[in-house]
Amino acid sequence: MLNLSELLFTAAPSKALEKARADLARTDRRAEAEATPEPAPEPAESSRSAEEIRQEAATTLAARVDLLRARLAQARGDTISALLFLGDAQHDCDALGEACEQAGWALAGEGVALLRESLRRATPSEIRHLDLISLLIDALVALQRAEMRPGMARSGEELLRALRLAVSRELGSGDA
Repeated sequence: MLNLSELLFTAAPSKALEKARADLARTDRRAEAEATPEPAPEPAESSRSAEEIRQEAATTLAARVDLLRARLAQARGDTISALLFLGDAQHDCDALGEACEQAGWALAGEGVALLRESLRRATPSEIRHLDLISLLIDALVALQRAEMRPGMARSGEELLRALRLAVSRELGSGDA
């Protein structure tokens, strides 16, 4: 079982980071995307083992979380940057949701859904909302670890319950 620091120094994270950067570059060219169609998705390899899929998902999660943390740190500078971050981070949540689904991580998937909903409801000028988003981003790693370790599912469920309460308190009652 690799911890997060070991995941960051393996060869696979650079591939996931490159994929995340490519996704960001593609979203920056949205206006151009209408003129040029996106490349066809790669065919799924049925020969990949479940462990390889989980390892790739863990790498994707680590890279996206690091990218979200860095962009959130920049977004704290002003309200416009925060507004842009809240919108752009939705794309990262889409990629994180796909990775969790492929790996079969239900708890981490729920954490991503909670983050996605919080991004939609957060006010960019409220520092406490950005602090909550930061907490939710960090919690994704803990939820993923809880799913990968035997006997930690209950802890993951309790963490999710606490996160839902924090979202409800900070953002008001809603669909989260």
